[in-house]
Amino acid sequence: MSEKTFIDFIESYRSLTVVSDSSLDSLLSAGILFKNLSEHGWDVRVNLDPKILVDYRDDPAILLNLKPLNAKKQITLSTTTSSVTALVVTMLEKSIGSISKWDKVLALLSALYRGYYDFKAGSFLGVENTIFSELSTQKIFTEVVGLRLWGAKRRNLVAALTRTLIPFIPGITGNVENATKVVREVYGVNDPLSVKQKELTSDEDVKRISDLIKRINEISQHYVKKDLQLQLKLVGDFYMYIQVHGVVLELEAYETLGNLVVYGSMCKNCPLDLVLTPLSIDMLSQIFALCSSSLDYLAISLSNQIVEFLRDERSIFECEDSMQRPDLVIDILLYHGIIPRDRPIKLLCNGEEMTTLRELLRLGVKPEEAYSKCTEDQLCKV
Repeated sequence: MSEKTFIDFIESYRSLTVVSDSSLDSLLSAGILFKNLSEHGWDVRVNLDPKILVDYRDDPAILLNLKPLNAKKQITLSTTTSSVTALVVTMLEKSIGSISKWDKVLALLSALYRGYYDFKAGSFLGVENTIFSELSTQKIFTEVVGLRLWGAKRRNLVAALTRTLIPFIPGITGNVENATKVVREVYGVNDPLSVKQKELTSDEDVKRISDLIKRINEISQHYVKKDLQLQLKLVGDFYMYIQVHGVVLELEAYETLGNLVVYGSMCKNCPLDLVLTPLSIDMLSQIFALCSSSLDYLAISLSNQIVEFLRDERSIFECEDSMQRPDLVIDILLYHGIIPRDRPIKLLCNGEEMTTLRELLRLGVKPEEAYSKCTEDQLCKV
């Protein structure tokens, strides 16, 4: 969609609904649209219930990564080179003026979520480059040559390896014994839990990390035969410096991204909570706290299921106390490019198999049929 089409649409309808799919990119976009348009006088609602697109198809709506049923009253934002969040931020800034730094940070996180950053080239694939240039100059979002592990700056290397779900590391994610063994071998220490590694500042650091990734690859091959290209998925992260209540917080981008994705699957209506993230940075601390208490257990349980999936021994995943939606599994498989082309990712909860609306659309189910059969939380019985 062109910038002019978007501006013409929002100027034509000062009252509208924003409907997104359950991907993190879409949810953050919905929150940014709601916040910024509301602040400038629009009457905006966010609704994840896809049935309103069928029942109220003549009402103006902005769709995020969803297909319209009425092209005159429903416009859709989607792109294959930039995140929708970055697209929204760019168009809003040009149409209504200043956009907060927090919204721009979320746009870059969404691009990482979509895999739209090329660490070799040192650039994003689309409009995020302009945003990144601004935030990096202001030292709000800075690139780090280090491991893309959750909490690697704050935690020991064993803990960071075992709790990282994206990228998923077969035989290491959720496996403290293997992670401990690898760190002990590569770093030659008696106490592997004393090793911390994030930024690579010397030739010795680079060699150690190269050896570590080589050993991780070897172990992973014992668990699954599919090449997940871990060497390309594990290196490269960003630090974010966010000011909250007068205090500057230093956050790791991939850990932050991971916690948002995990939280989005913790309860059936958790995606709607993620829409609130652009409205308040304080949401992050709450999400981190909730995820921290369950992430280690979830990593163990989910890693076993994903390994079985990769061995073609499992097609349905099971609910956990801290995973009531399949979105997390979908995002893990999408990140590695190994999601099945001919069947949806399903979750078994209370004897019922369910998938998500975005999975049905990915497989080519007609939009009206998909919208009609899914719940207000975009969970769909299969």
